[in-house]
Amino acid sequence: MIERSVAGQDLPNMGDASERRHAAVREDADAVARRNAPAVYVVDEFLNVLYYREDPSERRRDCRMPESGAALPPLVERTVVGLLRRTLSAEPAPVLHATPNASVAVRVVRLDGPTGQGYAIMVERIRLRRQLQIVAQRFGLSARERQVLDLVAKGAKNSEIAARLNIAESTAIFHVKLLLTKTNSRNRTELVAKVVES
Repeated sequence: MIERSVAGQDLPNMGDASERRHAAVREDADAVARRNAPAVYVVDEFLNVLYYREDPSERRRDCRMPESGAALPPLVERTVVGLLRRTLSAEPAPVLHATPNASVAVRVVRLDGPTGQGYAIMVERIRLRRQLQIVAQRFGLSARERQVLDLVAKGAKNSEIAARLNIAESTAIFHVKLLLTKTNSRNRTELVAKVVES
């Protein structure tokens, strides 16, 4: 008996058990794709949302769409506005990016079309542990420097680093300066950006 067709080809009925198994596999694959895919927003030049696909596992309110669905999530909007303001005076890069906090990366791509200008915005969670390992290997960081880098990437101040690692604040400052030197970074923001981009 013929029941389904795929790409114009008729497929024989494979039985209920097989169909349930295939449906379960497709469902699992869709769930993994959704979980690993960044949130995507397409906005016009005034940042009105034209299309969006959110990360279904996102729980933070400032990263979720407002109920109206017409505006970007608050954290994303603040980040995008900041990125666009910075590029007004400089040559715009093809992709703008920022890390507004220790767990989120925002990328903005300018879109030009016949109906005007817009932006594609991708918001993804930072897989910090893996990124730290890559940076530590690339720059030859010690175990202590990796601990300090982890705290810097999470937004900790020197006093907080000292308290968390049970070291003097002057030692924390020394480690941060050493990290800046080893990674050829001008400041903490650039240092964290290297973690995100790795």
